[in-house]
Amino acid sequence: MLDPFPFPPPPLLSLFCAKIAPYTHLNTLPAHVHEFLFAFFLYHFICLYGSPFVSKLLFPRTYAQLSRKTKLNWDVHVVSLVQSCLINTLAIWTIWYDEERWAMDARARIWGYTGAGGFLQAMAGGYFLWDVWVSIAHLDIFGWGLLAHAVSALWVFSLGYVSYMKVLGQEEHAGS
Repeated sequence: MLDPFPFPPPPLLSLFCAKIAPYTHLNTLPAHVHEFLFAFFLYHFICLYGSPFVSKLLFPRTYAQLSRKTKLNWDVHVVSLVQSCLINTLAIWTIWYDEERWAMDARARIWGYTGAGGFLQAMAGGYFLWDVWVSIAHLDIFGWGLLAHAVSALWVFSLGYVSYMKVLGQEEHAGS
């Protein structure tokens, strides 16, 4: 399946990523870097505006009485809930409707690449990039443990942009 995101990557951003891809081995990131950044800003918007707006509507007295630290923790958990629901929905959608994925064997489903899978990965990776940013910006509240978790998760999700089929000795991505 082609990448379902409606906009192509900006040429300069894609070119920049393509120039560093050989050094980082993140070969498919240039096609999804804009989705990665879109996800980052989407989750940031939810934390700054979406969560406070909805929380004030649903829990007007409770949310208003929370301390700054507790409100931030609340808003971060709302973003986490939204991200979890979004990623699970997109994953199920990808499993059911990505025809390229259906044509793959078990090995290619693990190590291969499709545009829809890259999009799904960008939406998840953008969350962990946002999580790293929030953890650094509020290190005094969340601590080193959460920052280590965020960095580790970002690193793991970024590994999905590595061309594993080349690592396994095949010249092309499975399914492409």
